Amino acid sequence: MARWSESRRQTALALLEAMLSSGANVQQVDFQVILTQIDGFLQQHESLELAFHSGIRLIELLFLLRHRCQFQGASLEIRQHFLQKLPWASDWLLKSLSMPLRLLYVQEAGLAAQRGQRIRLAQEPRSRERWHQQIMEAEQLDSEQTWDVDVVVVGTGAGGAAAAYELARQGRAVLILEEGEWVDRQEFNGNLPQLIPRLFRAAGMTMALGSTLIPLPIGRCMGGTTTVNSGTAMPTPARILRRWRNEGLSVFTEEMFSPYVQEVMEVIKVQPAEWAHVGEIGRIISEGAKALGYKEAHPLLRNAAGCDAQALCQFGCPTGAKQSTNVSYIPLALEKNAQLITGIRVEQLLRQENRITGVIAVATGRDGKTRRLIVQAQQTIVAMGSLLTPVFLQQNAIQSRQIGQNLSIHPAGVVLGYFPDRFMDHEHSIPQGFGVADLEEEGLVFEGGTLPLLGHSLLTQDWGRALGLHLENYQHTAYFGFMLRDQSRGRVLPGPHPDWPFIFYSLNDADMELFKKGVLQLARMYFAAGAREVWIPAFSGLRRFASEKELLDWLPAQGSRSFLITAYHPLGTCKMASDSQYGVVDDTLKVRDYEGLYLMDGSVVPGPLGVNPQVTIMALATRAARLLGQNDAAFA
Repeated sequence: MARWSESRRQTALALLEAMLSSGANVQQVDFQVILTQIDGFLQQHESLELAFHSGIRLIELLFLLRHRCQFQGASLEIRQHFLQKLPWASDWLLKSLSMPLRLLYVQEAGLAAQRGQRIRLAQEPRSRERWHQQIMEAEQLDSEQTWDVDVVVVGTGAGGAAAAYELARQGRAVLILEEGEWVDRQEFNGNLPQLIPRLFRAAGMTMALGSTLIPLPIGRCMGGTTTVNSGTAMPTPARILRRWRNEGLSVFTEEMFSPYVQEVMEVIKVQPAEWAHVGEIGRIISEGAKALGYKEAHPLLRNAAGCDAQALCQFGCPTGAKQSTNVSYIPLALEKNAQLITGIRVEQLLRQENRITGVIAVATGRDGKTRRLIVQAQQTIVAMGSLLTPVFLQQNAIQSRQIGQNLSIHPAGVVLGYFPDRFMDHEHSIPQGFGVADLEEEGLVFEGGTLPLLGHSLLTQDWGRALGLHLENYQHTAYFGFMLRDQSRGRVLPGPHPDWPFIFYSLNDADMELFKKGVLQLARMYFAAGAREVWIPAFSGLRRFASEKELLDWLPAQGSRSFLITAYHPLGTCKMASDSQYGVVDDTLKVRDYEGLYLMDGSVVPGPLGVNPQVTIMALATRAARLLGQNDAAFA
């Protein structure tokens, strides 16, 4: 556990002052208060605490080598100049260090209230349903217990939740294990510094390493990443099914698979976003797309019937309108008598040679006591997600050359448009409710990606007064993004900590050119709609362009480090294939050469879809679980 020395505390305070000293109309705050808050936050997350203190020590060392004096003893001007001139690798370090600091700063300074972003109160909690009785926290377990069930499902995201419901519906005895906690909707209050570490693995700082650093945030909570996604919900494209069939998965005809897709879309209430909630960004992109001759600009399909546009989709829907699995499939499974245990990590597969007979799970409660749960199961479904399922299989000596390979991520970019005469009203619109699909055949789609104010504060490396001006421009800044159906592939390996798998991924030349095309076309939409400037974010901050010509002069020579590239849809690391030479599971999602072991999450999807994959994952899991549940021999 890292400790604050007095010298390091003074360095941290000096760093806070250099990064966050306010200007313009942004009120000053007590940095001692922020430091106390960050200390309390870090004490709850050991891996982040170690990384944060290591970063502070590196800042001290770099400054000492350059200026031959202590960081905390230098003037504010010298400290700020030092931070602005850090090289790329150290600049990324500073970006990571500044993330929690800026979040707490903006919250503490009352900027949310000043700029119109209020912390909303969620709806009153519903009366306790019968299915709540089926939920148990790991702390309620004895020190060691053994349970016998028909099926154990590891994970409550898109695949695990749909599989659990289908099997429970068929009368199988189902136990669901979830590492994260159940966060009820009245707790989704928009307080991001509190919510992010509760809802996201590694506080949202999961990263892919390669030609650049690519943030890949994934959920660790009830509902997994479905709880913290933007709510877009698309059917599986026909071209994708054709590709699967061409690769040998002949069973996936549209006639076979479409009924599962439609069933899923009915369960999660998919419908187009309401124009009234799309907001000003929809009007801007519509104008720009029309000027460029694009015709496929429209509201997106979303799983959020009754949405009232509170702009908090990625941090838990406070009304329950977004039908993430924590409010759809998991309650449905519990109503059919499935049992759920939260706050417990599955660490080991039980096996008899090549037959999997259950799992061992471990939890450490708030009382410091460790609980060990042995689950004997006739069938085991692993649904930890594309980044963790392959690591778990590798750590449990499941043999396949394809485990951890074939990672696709849908690389995404964002471009900002500055419209001083237009008011965005970000807090009363859907963060991702509009899209442009004219270039879909090329593998490029445009979709909204509006950030909250706290996210806006992270996109610039400006400090002091410049940071204050950036924050004041929030309501005049248009956000929109794009996503690639990538040709590049990466891989996943066990990392130094359960929260930090090694993820390796680099964009190939074709994807990089397509990414730059996305930047250019989105910038052209903004300029056509009347933007004064277009801003391109990178880890090193924002680059500003006053004309399309300026952008065209700069863009061709740029590589991946010149942009902020993010990703949200990791797929394919245990892909489904017709032969063990090419994949890990067969078309029923059973792991080849092993009995009693299934994978039902994004890891089985054989390649990128070009759309949000949650519907496809749910449909695949529903089909596989239905076939499994109907196979009485599997439960004999």
